[in-house]
Amino acid sequence: MFQKEWEVLVVDDDPDVLAVSKLALRSVKVYGVPLKIHTCGSMAEAVELFNTKADLLPSLAVALIDVVMETDTAGLDLCRFVREERKNPLTQLFIRTGQPGVAPERAVIDRYDINGYFTKAEATEDKLYSMIKSGVRQYYWSAFVLGIVPMVRQIAAEFGSRAAMAKTLQNFYDAAFQERSGAPIESYSNIRIASMFGGEIAAIVGWDTASAFAARDRLLQLPGVPLGLQGDQYVIGDDHQLLIKVGARPNVAEAYLVATPTFRVPEFVPEVMYNALSAIASNWHFSK
Repeated sequence: MFQKEWEVLVVDDDPDVLAVSKLALRSVKVYGVPLKIHTCGSMAEAVELFNTKADLLPSLAVALIDVVMETDTAGLDLCRFVREERKNPLTQLFIRTGQPGVAPERAVIDRYDINGYFTKAEATEDKLYSMIKSGVRQYYWSAFVLGIVPMVRQIAAEFGSRAAMAKTLQNFYDAAFQERSGAPIESYSNIRIASMFGGEIAAIVGWDTASAFAARDRLLQLPGVPLGLQGDQYVIGDDHQLLIKVGARPNVAEAYLVATPTFRVPEFVPEVMYNALSAIASNWHFSK
């Protein structure tokens, strides 16, 4: 929610391809957020980039990778490196090749965990645009959902203790939005988020308590979009500010999530967060 740019990598041993790709993608935005384009001329250079910039690969949304570079399979080996050695299932990997006979499409799709294949002859500006847009959207959906699921599971394991649940949620926020030093993650901006249960703030980043409650109260005055049961809703206010509300009911504590995304979040974000918030609110009600 707090991305200030989407990380994209282009790997090709032809400098002209790198230059044209950067030019074609220079003004592309996804959810209103611009791209940050990195380029490498070989597999070795890409691996070196990942090694020297450790935070890049986990946040890399899309990579466009040539097949034939320093070897006939360098691009495919790079895909294997990302998936198997670095255990990254999220980055959307697209193979493009000027020599389709060397790496036939069906063979590559069947053997390698990639998200798309195209020839350089097909690499028009419109093709790059659609591939990047769809790739970033898929990356964001996958990263968001796969990030929420373990959080809910870890909090459920603390059932019975509100203090332990709050600590787990705070730890999740800190790990998701801050470096180990406590500084904000470089690719994020304007990070402010808080979760509230039964009138208490359980976890908060970027806000003081009074400001978080004030933001909640202000957003509650705006019309909302219904969610789940009657009275539950989400609100998107000025500057894309987001409120999610779970109403108090038997066996469920009243709960809110309030945040300041850098872009207007797609509909799946409040839906996923609402379901997570509802589950935690139920556990909160039965805990002390």
